[in-house]
Amino acid sequence: MPNHGDLVFPREEYDRRIANLRASMEKRGLDAVVLAMPHDLFYLTGYQTPGYYWFQVLVVPLAKEPFMVTRLLESSNIPARTWITISRPYDDFGDPTGTLADAMREFGLDKGRIGIDEDAYFFRSFEQKGFKEKLPNATFINCTGIVEQLRVVKSDLEIAKMERSARATEAGMRAGIEASVPGANEDEIAASIYDAMLRAGSEWPAMAPFIATGWRGAVGHMTWEHRQVEQQDYVFLEVAGCYNRYHTAMMRTISIGETPQAIRDGEQVCLEAMQATMEAIKPGVPASDIDVIARDIIAKAPVEQAARTAYSIGIGFPPDWGEGHILSMMRGHDRPLEKNMTFHLIPWVQVPGHGGVGITETIVVTEDGCRSLFDFEKKVFSA
Repeated sequence: MPNHGDLVFPREEYDRRIANLRASMEKRGLDAVVLAMPHDLFYLTGYQTPGYYWFQVLVVPLAKEPFMVTRLLESSNIPARTWITISRPYDDFGDPTGTLADAMREFGLDKGRIGIDEDAYFFRSFEQKGFKEKLPNATFINCTGIVEQLRVVKSDLEIAKMERSARATEAGMRAGIEASVPGANEDEIAASIYDAMLRAGSEWPAMAPFIATGWRGAVGHMTWEHRQVEQQDYVFLEVAGCYNRYHTAMMRTISIGETPQAIRDGEQVCLEAMQATMEAIKPGVPASDIDVIARDIIAKAPVEQAARTAYSIGIGFPPDWGEGHILSMMRGHDRPLEKNMTFHLIPWVQVPGHGGVGITETIVVTEDGCRSLFDFEKKVFSA
């Protein structure tokens, strides 16, 4: 595999990832895998484009050279961004799965055991059906998660990308807090966050920041829609910067005017749950055990736990900056934690009659515990 493209990581990092993938393929008896999630393509090759709403796949054979099938317009990203040297593009009037099937025949993969990520958002059911029908002599195996299980433990090089992302997240959050004053509207807060975050080095994030003022802070995943900040409002912010597609996320809450005791109580519950979970996180502890710790603390207070306790975070493309489908700290996710796993730790709560109180951190599991990637005050801010 010759050097190729303007790579995000050293070539050796990609070689290691491909070797790990092939080891997993060999255990499953697969001759090749067909991968369609943009996160997986980026992880294995460096390939990225916002144009993944068109069909695009990476094929990794067990022993032969990997190749890509993309829209012709997007194929220029392959030499520009990746180490891949074999490309079989299709034009806008072509048959993408026909091009893929032809390539499988060309490289002698049409009679093998082929893994397909059947849960991939961007490999639609009719495309999978059409592809399988074109290769009647192949055996198809669902390989969902084969790359994600490798992605969940980051390398030191990936952690360094997230450290850079964290600086942009901090800048955006700081600007959002400063902009949350009486008379400001949500549009202005959003503009301040984006301006600061991008000036601090962020690329386009996988989701827009969540900005909710007043009653809107009690509505899930609400973001800016022109509302003006009023006295005794609560401003809920969730911001994620992005560096080389690696994200770090943070929530904070701002009280406009005098902070009522119910919000202060919610703040203390969040801080207590955050401290307890960070003290418990270490390699070998099942992810679900951390969720139990947070829920036990929150259940004693007159608040509502809004969601799972944490989700894996790293590579992000729309529609999500998280990797919670790979691993979350919640019931049923019992995989033991490992060094260099990264999570958005979110023991945030809803205070009835008021809104959300979020004080969250993006953390990395270390050899004997965990650490936050942020250096940012943990509290409910006042304006």
